[in-house]
Amino acid sequence: MNAARILIVDDHALVGAGLARMLEADGLQTHWCGDATQALAAIRNATWSAVLLDVSLQGSDGLDLLKRIKTSHPRLPVLMLSMHAEHLFAMRVLRGGAAGYLTKDSAPEILIDAIRTVASGKRYLTAPVAEQLANHFQDGDAANVLPHQSLSDRELQVLLRIGAGRTVGEVARELHLSVKTVSTHKTHLMQKMALSRDADLVRYALDHDLV
Repeated sequence: MNAARILIVDDHALVGAGLARMLEADGLQTHWCGDATQALAAIRNATWSAVLLDVSLQGSDGLDLLKRIKTSHPRLPVLMLSMHAEHLFAMRVLRGGAAGYLTKDSAPEILIDAIRTVASGKRYLTAPVAEQLANHFQDGDAANVLPHQSLSDRELQVLLRIGAGRTVGEVARELHLSVKTVSTHKTHLMQKMALSRDADLVRYALDHDLV
C-alpha cells in the first residue's frame, strides 16, 4: 500500500498542500488539484489508487464532480471530505458511488486510515454513517427523512448557498448556471420544504447546522 497514489481535489491551496504533506509523511504518493477541470484531466492522464474529494468545491460542486468521476471511472474509489456533519451529505454521496465520507475535523490518523481503506477497495464508514445506513435499511427511505434530505443534489447546493446569505445571482455564478435556472431550483426546494420566505429558508439552514 505504500505505493498508493492519491489525487487530492480541494479548492483551497493551503488545505490541499496540508493534506498532501500529511499523506506523504505516511508513505503515500499524492497530487493536488484545485478544481474539477484539473482533476478530470489528472484522472484521464494517470492511474490513481483513490481520490480525496472536497464536497464544497467552488465553481463545480464536489457532488457534480463525484458523478462525473463515477461515470468515467466507476471503479476508482472516492473518499469525500467535508466541513459538514455526516447527516447532511454522507448517505447522499454513498448513494452516488463514494467509498466513504469524512469530516474535516477528523484526526489525521483517521484520515490516513480512511484513505488507505478506500484505496484497498473497501468502504470506510464512521460510526455515525454506519448508524445512518443501519437506520436506512431498518426503517426504509421515507422514515425520519428531514425536508432537506429529499432535495435533489442541485436543489441542496442552492439551499446551502442561499442559506449562507448569497443572492440568486451569486449562486448562479458559483454553480455556472443561469439566474433563471437557480430561481427555478429555489422555487422547487421551497415548495418541497413548505417554506414561503427567504427568511424561513435561512432560519431552517441555521437550525439544522447546514451553514
